[in-house]
Amino acid sequence: MGPGTLLLLLSGALALTETWAGSHSLRYFYTAVSRPGRGEPRFIAVGYVDYTQFVRFDSDAASGRGEPRAPWMEHEGPEYWDRETLTLRASAQTHRGNLRTLRGYYNQSEADPPKTHVTHHPVSDHKATLRCWALGFYPAEITLTWQWDGEDQTQEAELVETRPSGDGTFQKWAAVSVPSGEEQRYTCHVQHEGLPEPLTLRWEPSSQLTIPIVGIIAVAVLGAVVIGAVVTAVMWRRKGSGIDSAQGSDVSLMACKVFQPTLPIVGTTAGLVLFIVVGTGAVVATLVM
Repeated sequence: MGPGTLLLLLSGALALTETWAGSHSLRYFYTAVSRPGRGEPRFIAVGYVDYTQFVRFDSDAASGRGEPRAPWMEHEGPEYWDRETLTLRASAQTHRGNLRTLRGYYNQSEADPPKTHVTHHPVSDHKATLRCWALGFYPAEITLTWQWDGEDQTQEAELVETRPSGDGTFQKWAAVSVPSGEEQRYTCHVQHEGLPEPLTLRWEPSSQLTIPIVGIIAVAVLGAVVIGAVVTAVMWRRKGSGIDSAQGSDVSLMACKVFQPTLPIVGTTAGLVLFIVVGTGAVVATLVM
């Protein structure tokens, strides 16, 4: 059983009956097993007369009915097995409710859905890696799969083990190598107990545009600060050497002219324009949308 799985094992009614051969016992044993993210809990019931099993019911069985486990039970007609199956199915619902109550005692009644996204990592001019992320989910059971035009890519995907996040939740990712230009043909499918229905994700190119924008702004502003510092230092040195204001202005203009290629627009992405203005030691960064 995996993490978060609970096992509920209960012994059913015990009845003693008197016959010409003495007393006999009738026992039922019920077992319910939780399996978060994989449907309803499994329910198994077995019945014994003395030490001989005579009936079995498994909610996962294809028949979905009570089945004989002793030769003398095979003579019972369909009416008996219809009644027995209805009784066992009712017991399954009762014990599943008991299991939910038990999970509540262990703080497992609430599930945290994963926060999901897909990232894109170029490998070469012809290849890229798509990584599907699931973060902050509980319980730990989760399924991440990649598909290409609806075809499963389990064999081609790289899947890491589920890891704790350090705050009581878990994280996991699955990656697949794709030809450049075919990213939209790949979909990531996420299944988890906390999701009302499975998720299907694709890489959205716009989701990663903010990264280069931030880089452009940081580099540009840093460059502008350096330029301003150089201009200010030159002017201060000239002034300290007794050079008149006209010469100082010339130096300032010359310094700005040297760095002029970096002064116009340094980046435009998704409607964002960055201007750097340098003059007499002052640095101004303006963002125009």
